[in-house]
Amino acid sequence: MNKFSRITNMTCLKQLKLKKSVQKIIPILSFTLILALAVFITDKAAKAAKLGDGTWAQGGAPGTTTITFTNTTALDASSDVIITFPSTASVDQTGTDIAITGNANPVRTNNTVDNTVTISLLDGTLDASLAVTITMTDGLSAYTTTTYAQESLAINTQDSGDTPVDFGVAIKTNDNTTTVTASVPLFVNMAIDDTTIELGTLSTASVSSATQQYTVNSNNQTGVTLQIATDGELEDASLNDIDAVADAAVTAGAEEYGIAVTGSSLTIDGTYITGDNEIVTGADDIASSAGSVSNATMDITYKASIAGTTVAGSYSQVVTVTIATNA
Repeated sequence: MNKFSRITNMTCLKQLKLKKSVQKIIPILSFTLILALAVFITDKAAKAAKLGDGTWAQGGAPGTTTITFTNTTALDASSDVIITFPSTASVDQTGTDIAITGNANPVRTNNTVDNTVTISLLDGTLDASLAVTITMTDGLSAYTTTTYAQESLAINTQDSGDTPVDFGVAIKTNDNTTTVTASVPLFVNMAIDDTTIELGTLSTASVSSATQQYTVNSNNQTGVTLQIATDGELEDASLNDIDAVADAAVTAGAEEYGIAVTGSSLTIDGTYITGDNEIVTGADDIASSAGSVSNATMDITYKASIAGTTVAGSYSQVVTVTIATNA
């Protein structure tokens, strides 16, 4: 055999081996692809759809269980609806009562270990988008409502071959309200811009006057009342006094003494609302408000005049204004 023949034979041998290797690999790759496709299809079939959140009501102690939800995927006869309760509830092992939309005689199975109730649809179906209500008068043997403000039970559906179809929750509200309390303190205050009123030297030719202002604040809902009182007449040490005004106007040349009162955000009492008036010796209402006030003011103008016969001397009087909250 010459050199060329040996090379040719070696090349053919290599090609033959490569062909056999490829033939072996192709079945393996095909099987792997088929297996992966089968796993993919199986995985897709096992994935369930999410149900919209439903409601769970529990009456009595624990009483009737009511569960509502809207079905997503249609279920045929022999499908199951599985209700899994939370740890705060205990499934009644001996309970038999069961009703579910669209089924005349469903069968209920209790599992106290898994805390589940399985409802078998033996004589009916659940259509897609169907509003479903489940009731059980003896679904639970115990339920504690004080653990969670809101909690849920699980809803799972499966077809007649026990393949998962849909899943979701039904939510129960126990006590999710929060009471917020606060206290606002009651206050009242009154400021006086001048506590010394100087009427000066009185004259028969004119009326002497001076004004003081009271500023009032209070958050009392029913308002405040101001009262005025004196320790007596405007008099001297010998108890000679200047007569109180009697005609609503202190007039020059006449012996008269009184006050004029005005206000802002305060109601002036009827005794002092117009003209010049005598200050009553005992405590007397002078102004008030019907509600809370902020920077309300009351101005008191003191006025005095004398006649030619008014006894000479130094006259004085103590005036007291008080404030109180209305009941």
